[in-house]
Amino acid sequence: MRTTSRRAVLLAAAGMGAAALSVRRPPEAHAHTQAGVVIIGSGYAGAVTALRLAQQGIASTIVERGRWWPVTDRGDTFATPTRPDGRATWIPGVATGVLEVAPGTGVNCLAGAGVGGGSLVNYAVMMTPSEELFRQSFGDSLDYGEMAERWYPRARTLLGCTPIPDDVLASPAYAGAREFSTASSQAGLDTIRPDLAIDWNIVRREIAGHLRPSATAGECMWGMNSGAKLSVDRTVLAAALATGLVTVRELHHVTAIRQVAGGGESGAGAAAEGATNGQGAQPRYTVSCAVLDHSGKTRSTTELQTSTLVLAAGSLGTTQLLVRAREQGDIATLGASIGTGWGTGGDHVTIRLGIRDSRSQGGPAPVVATDWRSNTPLSLLNFPLGIGPLDGVTQNALAVGIVPPIGTFTYNRLRDRVDLHWPEHDRAVRASSRGVDAMLGRIGEQLPRTAPALSLPLVTAHPLGGAVLGAAADSYGRVHGHPGLHVVDSALIPGSTGAVPPALTVTAIADRCASALAADLIRETS
Repeated sequence: MRTTSRRAVLLAAAGMGAAALSVRRPPEAHAHTQAGVVIIGSGYAGAVTALRLAQQGIASTIVERGRWWPVTDRGDTFATPTRPDGRATWIPGVATGVLEVAPGTGVNCLAGAGVGGGSLVNYAVMMTPSEELFRQSFGDSLDYGEMAERWYPRARTLLGCTPIPDDVLASPAYAGAREFSTASSQAGLDTIRPDLAIDWNIVRREIAGHLRPSATAGECMWGMNSGAKLSVDRTVLAAALATGLVTVRELHHVTAIRQVAGGGESGAGAAAEGATNGQGAQPRYTVSCAVLDHSGKTRSTTELQTSTLVLAAGSLGTTQLLVRAREQGDIATLGASIGTGWGTGGDHVTIRLGIRDSRSQGGPAPVVATDWRSNTPLSLLNFPLGIGPLDGVTQNALAVGIVPPIGTFTYNRLRDRVDLHWPEHDRAVRASSRGVDAMLGRIGEQLPRTAPALSLPLVTAHPLGGAVLGAAADSYGRVHGHPGLHVVDSALIPGSTGAVPPALTVTAIADRCASALAADLIRETS
């Protein structure tokens, strides 16, 4: 396996790698395929869409820029924080690791790259926002009652998430989580054990010494080698593949989407060969892909044609493709709202120094402190860095809040790239940062002889928006004025998800959109 140097990995993690929002067009494609429904991206949204379509007999092809990461008994699938290598980072032309650092103006974004998307690299926290905070993020674009009664419970079932059990939390590996919970409660904050997409029986095997420590050692951001994390490649996508109606093309980096001249204008797809797969309909869209090797270099190119194109490449990937398609004239009639309504999810990375030595910090994020009644509502997720010596003397947390969706994407024609702009000095954005500092101060009062070392709003693990519900698309992700073009992922979300991490909301919205798409396709062929 080709790897990169530790220096290259760390530079990329600091946001100083190649401009990840820049994708040059590959040479003329050498292969052309007419596909059924094409789904770009295999994370939460892409996996759920493939499953819901397959359950209705609708075939699909998923194109994914990254590769499969099968967890094995050897326990060495992923790089670790103490031994980073090329498996850790996505660097165009250098490495096809699991985590991309995409620099923008005012913020750097983290995004998953691999079959499973963001579920490979996130902290697997699945929270439902309160109705009040949901409305602060979404306004009236979605009905909270419908989401809470139907789509959030379905998403929770799909992902198989449960809170940390009492016996696991009581183990020595989770001493740091217990200390965080105690200090937060003493500070007057509410503390909860959130649902996590974690197999706690595997964590128990780690605790018992039957498996190499992974979750209990704080590994998470680059994958979990014990298999404790229930990433969607092992759950939702696996169920979709078991139907026989889903194909995954790994290491297919989509470089452009184009509208086919004279493409059919009716409905969203068509049926053929016993399954509704769109092959009987005149193609509307062409998807150009660079086919990569494991080093990230292009070894060939290919094109897929489809009458139904589903974008599930995440906020950055989906928005980048749409903005590029509009500005280069490939889908010139896309509206001006594409590339707007973006936000950071209110993310702030925080680190406190001076914690007593040897406080083990098992992960991924078993305890959350919340302050949802303040003017700047926040959730604070306790998480380990996965670096033993540092975890023993630090307390780390990710603050998630509500920020205005005022980020934008623009096309830089000179450099042929899509640039992200985030106004970090906006008054409301700064107010969110002050709220984080105040919350940390309250916890710090309960931890004498400690001090905050970092409260960083310039990195987000939760990029949201760019093709927002009600503006770029209807409430089911149908892009306005473009039959057969659908957005089902975090690009639909206006900047935040009610002061909680977005994974459960993304899954719920994708399920809602995919169910509507399946109904559209069936209705069209009946």
